[in-house]
Amino acid sequence: MNLDLFFRHLSDPRPRFECEPAGRPQETRIEVEISHRLHQAATDSAITKLCSLIPQPSAEVEALYRVHDGMDLYVQGSTVGLALYPVSNWGAATKSFRQDAAASGRLVDELYDFEREGIVIGEPPNSGNVIVLYEGRVYYSDHDGGDDTPLAENFASFLQRIVADPPQLLLDLGCYARYSYGRSETQWIPLRYLHD
Repeated sequence: MNLDLFFRHLSDPRPRFECEPAGRPQETRIEVEISHRLHQAATDSAITKLCSLIPQPSAEVEALYRVHDGMDLYVQGSTVGLALYPVSNWGAATKSFRQDAAASGRLVDELYDFEREGIVIGEPPNSGNVIVLYEGRVYYSDHDGGDDTPLAENFASFLQRIVADPPQLLLDLGCYARYSYGRSETQWIPLRYLHD
């Protein structure tokens, strides 16, 4: 994927989701406006750390982090669809993930290779699940089960999945992002990505 396409997606004018109510699909649809919280460019020391954690980073990983050292995507208030961590958080997030796996009773031998050896780079917030980079592929560790099928064959393909259909990616990650509209208590699930 050309990284410029991803950056253009991040700067789409007036991004929003067409949504349906959670738990009771019906003809009612609403649009919720969303935004992104983009971090500043990674410092040279952060890029050095990135390269030490991922000995052979793809050009896209390094290029993205040279522009944005992490980001929260599809944000509405406190709701975040997908978070990519700053490089400074990768080590602690990886350690925390493995400690949580051990605390849940999973033995090291029960972990997939990507869970034992990969680097945690993000999450769908409020899910307890993580996005892991391992041997160039992007994986999803789902505490409710899951397998070792890559979420994307490389980081460029992962960015392409984000751009191609954000609601589908959020659904594939477990549909944890719930949006709101007005004063209603109804939670809204993204169906379609829109922008001007």
